[in-house]
Amino acid sequence: MKHDNNIMGYLETNQLAEKLRRRWGFDNYSPLDIFSIAIEKLPNLTLILLPLGKNISGCCSKINNDQLILINSEHSKGRQNFTLAHELYHLIYEDNEEWLICGHDANSSSEEEANNFASSLLMPDGALSEYERNNNIDKWDLENIIHCEQFFQISHDAMLYRLRFINDVINYDEFKKYRPGVKNEAMKLGFGTELYDPSPDGKKYFSFGNYIRLTEKAFENNEISIGKKNELLLDVFRSDIIYNLKEGDFID
Repeated sequence: MKHDNNIMGYLETNQLAEKLRRRWGFDNYSPLDIFSIAIEKLPNLTLILLPLGKNISGCCSKINNDQLILINSEHSKGRQNFTLAHELYHLIYEDNEEWLICGHDANSSSEEEANNFASSLLMPDGALSEYERNNNIDKWDLENIIHCEQFFQISHDAMLYRLRFINDVINYDEFKKYRPGVKNEAMKLGFGTELYDPSPDGKKYFSFGNYIRLTEKAFENNEISIGKKNELLLDVFRSDIIYNLKEGDFID
């Protein structure tokens, strides 16, 4: 493990992430379906996917008991997973009722902590060590890296950053060498490219969670009309519910 000025902050956020995993009923090795888990464990959460431009990864807000996270659907699935874990740190561990906008230019200690937490939530330190042991990894090459990021469903950049700047097991030349061309290499190894691709067109604007549950409940209790229900669902981009489309009707 690399020892520098940020190590205590990283160790603390790693411990925080491991505690949250245990509280949610997960061990510190298993990969997480972070979108499904967030919706299940935070009943007041609404998640919305939409294009946010190249410089914004996500935003979050909490007012009273309502929690909202926006995720950039133009970013890769792996990066979306990381962004969601990052935003969960802001919602769960920080007291802030204003909009937080997170992107490339964010340099605050809060953003650094959220990044460290996200990395550890998706792949705790112990998980990476256990993965190395289970797969007899003495030296991290591109094939090992792709297999590991696919297992934990994290972005390629997040995986490389972890190996270089936190665990210090690849050097800077390797870090630069392994960054480009990952999709082609992943396909050669038999993986799909979903982890490296943005949301498909049918899910560029999409939503999950509490807003939908509340809308459906209000309609079932005759508190709103079918027209108002449809209007509210369209506001969060759920034409699939309105028109009774099935998951298979989307292009994946």
